[in-house]
Amino acid sequence: MKSKKTLTRNAKRNIFFGLMVVLPLLQFVIFYGIINLNTIFMAFKKYEPLLGADVGYATSFAGFENFKVVIEMLSYGENWKMITNSLILWFFKLVVGLTMSILFSYYVYKRRRGARFFRIVLFLPNVISNLIMVYLFRYLVNNAMQTVFDMQFGLLDNPNTNFGTILFFNLWLGFASQTLLFTSAMSSINESIVEAAHIDGANSITELFHITLPMIYPTLTVFIVIGIAEMFVDQMSLITFYDKFSILPNLRTVGYYLFQQAYESAIIPTTSWVTNHDYGKLSYSELSAFGVMISLVIIPISFGVKKFLESLSPIGD
Repeated sequence: MKSKKTLTRNAKRNIFFGLMVVLPLLQFVIFYGIINLNTIFMAFKKYEPLLGADVGYATSFAGFENFKVVIEMLSYGENWKMITNSLILWFFKLVVGLTMSILFSYYVYKRRRGARFFRIVLFLPNVISNLIMVYLFRYLVNNAMQTVFDMQFGLLDNPNTNFGTILFFNLWLGFASQTLLFTSAMSSINESIVEAAHIDGANSITELFHITLPMIYPTLTVFIVIGIAEMFVDQMSLITFYDKFSILPNLRTVGYYLFQQAYESAIIPTTSWVTNHDYGKLSYSELSAFGVMISLVIIPISFGVKKFLESLSPIGD
């Protein structure tokens, strides 16, 4: 009798791995790849209502017409302000937020005085719902401060302070996840390396710059690259803060604007931005073109920064 052939251990492992990744890959292809591919196609399409019909659209090739509308929209009035706001938000998150997260994480990691208190305050947004945190913060800086200090306007109602107030909240909100991951990365550092450095006379500052930061460099790189990738999609929680979609131009970000337009617009808007610059909406095709333009800017920058940061890695592969 012929002996039955059995699968090798590596073959079984490969089959198990394939079964584990096939579902996530399928979800990625369907819910990301196909959807975004359709977005790219839509950016070059033009939709017009069918003559003599109540429903249906006639589709034609628009070339770069949708892209021209987006460029004109960005140069009209104060619409350029949302790009500036997005860049300011990204800069403060990257420079101020990331730097403060590293310092707080290092403080908590070294178990200094008050480390538990800082851990609770910084991890609070992870424990309580983001919606509740926004409402609590909004009440504090608007109603409570207006009553206590007899102010005419709250910080969120004052056009001179509303953007800075929301920016501060977003920086604090970002501390939670960043501090959690940085603290975990620091905790994985071999204690013998730290002890050897202290024996050689290293102080806390020397340890931070010559041991801690090099050892958590991969985690730091991930945060920087992700921060660049989401530069123009961050909505800054504006809808939650104001409970409405019509927000002043001095507060809008690109991410908020895209969400607002997609929510209020249609394939063929009732009032097009082309015919009414003040109250019209961009069509889905024009919004798709806007998204493609953002991707063409962000994708090469993200990969370029990633490659550059990897070349500066203080530890070998």
